[in-house]
Amino acid sequence: MAVYVFSLLVGYAPNGVDYAQGYRAKILSKLPCPIRYIFAELPGRSDIDFYKNLGIPEEDMFSMYHYLLDHPTIRPTVRAKDKLAELMESMQLAAVDYHDSEIWLVKEGWVAAALILVPNDREHLLCINYFDHDKLIRTEAYTDQIAYTDYYATVESEHGSYAKRTRRTYYHKDGSVAYEQIFTGERFWFLFPDGRVLTKVGLIEEFMKKLALSEKDIILIDRFAQFDYVQPLFQQKQKARVIAVMHAGHYFEEGESSYTVNFNQDYNYLFKYSGMLDTIVVSTQQQKEELTEKLLEYQCSVPDIEVILAGGVERLRYPDRGRKECSMLSVSRIQWHKKLHWLVEGTIKAHQVNEKISLDIYGSGDNNYKNMIENMVEKHQAQSYVRFMGHQDVTEVYKDYEVFLTASTFETLGLSVLEAISSGTAVIGLDAKYGSRLLVHPDENGYLIDFEPGNVEEEKIVDHLAEKMIEIFADEKRLEKFHECSYEIAEGFSNRTVEEGWGELLL
Repeated sequence: MAVYVFSLLVGYAPNGVDYAQGYRAKILSKLPCPIRYIFAELPGRSDIDFYKNLGIPEEDMFSMYHYLLDHPTIRPTVRAKDKLAELMESMQLAAVDYHDSEIWLVKEGWVAAALILVPNDREHLLCINYFDHDKLIRTEAYTDQIAYTDYYATVESEHGSYAKRTRRTYYHKDGSVAYEQIFTGERFWFLFPDGRVLTKVGLIEEFMKKLALSEKDIILIDRFAQFDYVQPLFQQKQKARVIAVMHAGHYFEEGESSYTVNFNQDYNYLFKYSGMLDTIVVSTQQQKEELTEKLLEYQCSVPDIEVILAGGVERLRYPDRGRKECSMLSVSRIQWHKKLHWLVEGTIKAHQVNEKISLDIYGSGDNNYKNMIENMVEKHQAQSYVRFMGHQDVTEVYKDYEVFLTASTFETLGLSVLEAISSGTAVIGLDAKYGSRLLVHPDENGYLIDFEPGNVEEEKIVDHLAEKMIEIFADEKRLEKFHECSYEIAEGFSNRTVEEGWGELLL
């Protein structure tokens, strides 16, 4: 038995689904069966390191492209000094030039080859770039040996000459060609030694066949929309169980989402293929009830629907020193639908009444939206009490603040809210489904602002946020009770509960 998780992305900005996977990976690692996380695209080192930092072991990550080789690892283990010695002998080079993350081999005054080292690991080799004078002609990528080679042609454009990739060759362990990838403009094909020519979908089908899934195996899908692997996965799943995890709402009323009304585009395929799913996992009971209702309404098959939290509380965290007086924080992607400008406007108004009130904004994202908020802060000369902290690990940060703010109009659970209350932080947010209603108990550990998706009055919401910011800091003893209540609520969302849910579902 093995669990195959189709979830790892290449070239996309990190979002809540990724962080939820990090939570879940720590839980699934305790199960007595192998867990394999699949990249449907060829990952770069930064992609691998991102998921590794979230808690997914590198040895459990697989790329479809590498999996078709007889050495499917994506971990680089070739020692740079061994390859350097080999090249110096074979290329008869005159000089070696060492740089921070590269080793240049110089011949007749030109860089003939550049060994690129694994970031933060100067011992192992990531790839080698080969040059003809100053023109890139070939790149060899390494894992436990050479995995593939890219070939380039020098092409002229209106911006000057550049190296255009024309072909990529993948190798088995004995050095024989496993298959090739041919690039023509924006399109590419895969050529196999037996003469077959496959598209990207065909390659995914080849990968699915190689998995040779049985009724003991489980496919776990976190993402559906616009991904090439979805249809081949259903066609080639054999007898494996298929479990879909919904990380966001499936259906939006007007005003709930800035992207769509009614069906969430991310889950179009989930509804289309609901009859081929064995189980759908959601985060709350209310979400389960509404999903069942919509599936029936649109005459879709209703599979088993299980409620398992997207994340859990590892432990409660307490401040090393006292919390900063009248301090607030927000933690999220900086995107329009997170409505951070409401929080900033509310903070500016509240600060006019209580000059101790401050807000630190953690996260990164849309630079245009961030610039808009920064201009708002600058216009009101609020730089001293509204700060942008950037993207960082905030695990140990919440406990230093008194209040957590969120203006998100929709969260299935809200992992940042869960992290906040597990650090005893009080919460001010919108009364929006689903997670806030579970994690924030009005007048017990914070406040929820009335919110009607189809009737959004921004000025009114901002005024209410400001009022609650002023109110929450007006009574120190009451705020202390809010902190205590946050801890009590968080205890009901322990990792152990989530572990039991996944254990019962998968085993």
